[in-house]
Amino acid sequence: MFSVYVVIENGELYKHVYTSFDSAAAAVKEKYAEQISNDSPDCSEIDVPEDILTGNTYLYLEKGIHIYIYKLPIAG
Repeated sequence: MFSVYVVIENGELYKHVYTSFDSAAAAVKEKYAEQISNDSPDCSEIDVPEDILTGNTYLYLEKGIHIYIYKLPIAG
């Protein structure tokens, strides 16, 4: 079965779907490259592995920014 990954930031869906967890996580890292490059201690939970049991991975970027990456199966 094939799957896609969607990124939801504070309830808002990113405009693209992704074919892998790594590409979805890379989109988040690209969007927030400046905050990540400043080595902010608040960005410590951005490099988390995919939660393969549930398919729902939570990334905490900084105060007020909550990001989820969901793995969704393609039906049919």
